[in-house]
Parts: sequence; C-alpha cells; structure tokens
Amino acid sequence: MELDKIDKHILNILQVDSKITNVALAEKINLSPASTLERVRKLEQHKIITHYYAQIDPLQVGFSVEIILGVKLQKMTAESIKLFKTTIDAIHSITTCYQVIGDFDFILMTHSRNIMLFQQTVVEKLYDLPVVTTIKSLYVAQLLKHKPIFLA
Repeated sequence: MELDKIDKHILNILQVDSKITNVALAEKINLSPASTLERVRKLEQHKIITHYYAQIDPLQVGFSVEIILGVKLQKMTAESIKLFKTTIDAIHSITTCYQVIGDFDFILMTHSRNIMLFQQTVVEKLYDLPVVTTIKSLYVAQLLKHKPIFLA
C-alpha cells in the first residue's frame, strides 16, 4: 500500500495519541469522519497499524533495572534459533528481541525489579542454553530519546 500525505498525517497523530476519537482525528486532518475511519481501517487491514497500546513508565510500576543484552549463539541454525526464541518467549522480563548482524546475533531489552531478579530470570536461563556462547550486558543509566517514527 502506498501512503499518501493524509495517511502519513493519520499515522503521525495516532503514534502520539492512539486514544484520539475518530471525530477529533477527522478534524485534525480535515476529512469527514467516515472518510477518516475508512482510511484508518485500510491502514489496519494492510498491517501498517498493527497494535494500539498504552506505553507505561517502567519506573512507576517498580521496574527500576533496564538492561540491554547482546547474545551470540554457537551457530545460527534454524534449530538453535527456535530453541533461543522459545526460551526468551517464556521470560517475561525480556520485552524486546532483535536479530542483528554484527558482533552479536541478538539484542535483548529487559526490565526487572532488581538486579538479583534479572540474574535469576534472565542471565541464568540464557546461560543454561547450550547454544548460547556469549552474553554481554549494558545497564541503562537513562533513556534520552524514545519517539515514534515521523512520516514526512
């Protein structure tokens, strides 16, 4: 699906305020509510809009430890990737996983209530995997930027 200027404007607004009403969105983009709803539904159908969710502040709900992990596997085979994915899917404190090209095979984002819990729930379970050879961790001191993608 090719995005026009209006579609991009809708996406920019919804990334900042996904709770906006259709009527308010229509006013902001100068379209009728019916046309606006039709465009939003088309963006959903084409999987450009995949989810609507509330972004929470981890500190406010007791998750004061954020650690980024770089993980390297012995071999990048379908079987080892499947085992790794199954394992990380069961660890709730791992919130994001990227398969990357470079020094690591995967970059993981984790949130924990404390460092001991992180050690027990993440590190020990990952090191138990025979396919994991390296884990490097970066303790996040401060989030400086987290913004939606701006579509010009």
